Amino acid sequence: MRRGLGLALALGGLSCVGPIVEDEVHEVDPKTLARIAVVPFLPASAFRGGGDPGVSSGGEGAEAAALATRIASDAFAAAGFEVIPASDVEQLFAAAGKPVPHGDKAAFTDAVGREFGATSALFGTVYRYRERRGGDLGATRPASVGIDLALHGAPGARVLWTARFDHTQAALSENVLVAPRYPGAGSRWLTAEELARWGLDAAAKRLAELR
Repeated sequence: MRRGLGLALALGGLSCVGPIVEDEVHEVDPKTLARIAVVPFLPASAFRGGGDPGVSSGGEGAEAAALATRIASDAFAAAGFEVIPASDVEQLFAAAGKPVPHGDKAAFTDAVGREFGATSALFGTVYRYRERRGGDLGATRPASVGIDLALHGAPGARVLWTARFDHTQAALSENVLVAPRYPGAGSRWLTAEELARWGLDAAAKRLAELR
């Protein structure tokens, strides 16, 4: 198994920088990456949102999951994958008069393989999506995002690849190694959407290395 995104970076006596995305390769044949269907992401049962202490249920989690789904579709397409967007996947089941089979990965992978020629399906779970408190130049609380990804083969739903992005933005003064890697090179506070896009872009690029 191969873990992590590249090699850790060390500067002098400073501690090493961890990867943006922690990932694990289970069983990836480049052929399984030919056409990826994005399944609508779900909020975790213990989704943590924008409030203090941040435990939320209902609308906030659903909105965060929908936004993360769209960002993931864009990120994997930008990384060069042929992507079937989640909206097409949802319409597939709606047209058949069937409920979206959340929790049944085999049903998803079999359907997208049969109807779209998908070779794999990307599932996602958003367990934290906390917006920054403040503005670009001054925030009293940074954005914080946690997303799990799992790529399953189509059909059959065997696990191919899993990844996790779990990050709370740090100020440049607090982490001189990680902060320059942010969009804007650490010069401003990111929104939760920007942080999620940064992480999902990194995940897509990591998977692209396996083709």
